[in-house]
Amino acid sequence: MAEAASNEAALRVAFVYKFIKFIEWPNQGSSASLRLCALGADGDAKEALQPLNGQPVSRHIVDGNFVTKQAIEVFYLDDQSGIQQNINSCQLVYRPLNAAALRIPHPPPTGVFVVADDPLPTDIDIGIALIRSEDGRIEFSISTSAANHAGVSISSQLLKLSRNNSGGGS
Repeated sequence: MAEAASNEAALRVAFVYKFIKFIEWPNQGSSASLRLCALGADGDAKEALQPLNGQPVSRHIVDGNFVTKQAIEVFYLDDQSGIQQNINSCQLVYRPLNAAALRIPHPPPTGVFVVADDPLPTDIDIGIALIRSEDGRIEFSISTSAANHAGVSISSQLLKLSRNNSGGGS
């Protein structure tokens, strides 16, 4: 069972890593790193996230038509006070499966985009929701309104792959 949880966490983190490649943050080109904040990550999620720390990521920048390279900086937010103090320094907040008890400020600060595993119906600020489908596949939906609030641009390639990009919450 522990191996299955570890594999599940690794698969979900692989989605998050791929998402980073298709999202452009405001003022992204001015920083050498992109801060990925993990909200309440447990052992399996932390283990899956650790290889991303320092991982270079390249993306095509729309306005400049060039590829930029940044390193991912993984930062852990393990309690509510840490979230309040540090969320402004995050570009992407990832809430893994077992972290639903920790709350993201509503609305999140501009420039902060949120990805969550199996979000609750009350999670209205989630930008990308990772959901296990009835047939066992992991799918994702995108909230264009959350992306607009965060000030991020999402590649049309990623939007085409999403299960739902209706513009509302997940």
